[in-house]
Amino acid sequence: MPEYTLFCAPDTYAMSAHAVLEEAGADYGVRWIRIFDENPDPDFLAASPHCRTPALAGPDGTVFETGAVCLYVAERHPEAGLVIPPGDPRRGAFLQWFHYLATTLQPDVIIQYHPEFYHREADQQAALKAASMARLKGVFETLDTALADGPYFFGAEPTVPDFVLGMQALWDVIFPDGDITAYPNIARHRETICARPAVQNMLAQHRAEAARRKG
Repeated sequence: MPEYTLFCAPDTYAMSAHAVLEEAGADYGVRWIRIFDENPDPDFLAASPHCRTPALAGPDGTVFETGAVCLYVAERHPEAGLVIPPGDPRRGAFLQWFHYLATTLQPDVIIQYHPEFYHREADQQAALKAASMARLKGVFETLDTALADGPYFFGAEPTVPDFVLGMQALWDVIFPDGDITAYPNIARHRETICARPAVQNMLAQHRAEAARRKG
């Protein structure tokens, strides 16, 4: 039995956790599930009460929420160097960007895909997406500045926030006019992290599962 089981759906936030598992060299297996299923996998429901990916079953029980799963795995595998540890003068910045991605970037990313979570009427959904995109412009400007000395948040080697940002940045629809090139440092960041073998392995698994579902 693998040490971890990742509950995962293709091309979702689970990609970040999946990439961290690969980068850490963890012993894991994937349990592919379907989100928005009226009859969810009972083990997945027990691990993730809102049936959102990712969720992780491991030696200490289950963990859900993207950031929590990524940080949990990274801290259990310190040899991978994915965490700025307490006592390091960069620790505050590490925590800052980790939480910024979860509380400032991610909510507006979700709005771009699922405005129906908030409004039923099409005109209100459109207005919400437009307001959200206006906020995203400022968020991406902030992140682009933070990555100026890159390619990663803390220089030459990635940490957890890089995987959380990098996998969201794969979705062109979250950028104004669908154009990441307006933010050259984010574009460089995406290209650099996607070239890592761990991310390549993860993406190959997601593409294969997506193709299998299409039949």
